[in-house]
Amino acid sequence: MSALLRVVSRSAALAVALCAAPGLASAQTCNAPDSMKAALAGHPTADTFADLGIFLANQKQYACAAYAFATSLKMKPDSANVLFMFGTSLFFSGHAEDAVAPLQAAEQMEGWNLKTHLLLAAVFDQLHRSDEAEADWRAALGIDPESTEALDGLAQDLVPDRKFAETIELLENPRAARLRTAVQSLNLGIAYAGTGQTGQAIDALRDGLNTTPGSTAIANELADLLGRADQIDDAVAVLALARHPEDQETALHALRLLMAANSGKAKQAGQDLLRAFPKSWEALYLNGVLAMQDGDFSQARAYLSQSIALNTGFALTHSALGVVLARMNDLAGAKAELDRAIALGDTSEETHENLARVVAASHPAVSQLL
Repeated sequence: MSALLRVVSRSAALAVALCAAPGLASAQTCNAPDSMKAALAGHPTADTFADLGIFLANQKQYACAAYAFATSLKMKPDSANVLFMFGTSLFFSGHAEDAVAPLQAAEQMEGWNLKTHLLLAAVFDQLHRSDEAEADWRAALGIDPESTEALDGLAQDLVPDRKFAETIELLENPRAARLRTAVQSLNLGIAYAGTGQTGQAIDALRDGLNTTPGSTAIANELADLLGRADQIDDAVAVLALARHPEDQETALHALRLLMAANSGKAKQAGQDLLRAFPKSWEALYLNGVLAMQDGDFSQARAYLSQSIALNTGFALTHSALGVVLARMNDLAGAKAELDRAIALGDTSEETHENLARVVAASHPAVSQLL
């Protein structure tokens, strides 16, 4: 317990510093309620400080609450509940690393406590310690196999590590009639896709979208799978159903799918997108590409130039404008744009070849040597 007391002392000092920090004093004064002032002025007990911590935590003054819980633990260090609340306050005050020791101590005392495993797993996830988070998510599921929070959290940790078979086993196990959350449906679809089971992936994502029709994350994943299966119209329809009027990214996604499939609907979709989001650099870029493909180089130049004015750092816009300017016989402008694209990271063979052609066209002697 002495090691824990050292953590408590260090975290208490941290909590005091936070409460006294400039800019926090007015928002977090660490003042006790009038009903507790008499008890605190006399001979306060560990329970008194624990009650103060609960009051402060309820006021979202988490740094102050952490100090109160730390003071309580100095007097009575073996309270699993206060250790849990101390760790929680540290976590919500932005000090996840310091929250680990008290939460682990609470877990050792009360390993059956679901909420401790859930919070500790969340702390480990924030610290990018996914193996430890996974262990606590599984411990939570050992206590409550139906814990939505644990199922969501574990699935979120398994998929980035490409543990697709484990994800499928976790989320497909028969459970007491329950619907999957959006997080579970999304990760199950990704897991099936990751194992090459495209049909099952599409089914899982469709089921998820039926349950949570507003989930753009599921819609985007499903649309990608449908697009790769050459079901472009279905993919765009999925995105249209899920998209909110202000959801620019999903509209962009739909246009990119149409363009990749060389769909005749792409041009109209691009114009619709631009009307909805006239200041979107990416909408301007995609419309510029469409105009270029249509041979309307003047319009393409206008769109691409506007896009660059809004976002100078996207290499492909400069590449496209370089091609357009070359087609318009502005070789100096084309070279400048292609050079800029390469400087921004466009390493494609096509861009380097376009630059070589522009240089050759600009210098007939070079052209004869190539």
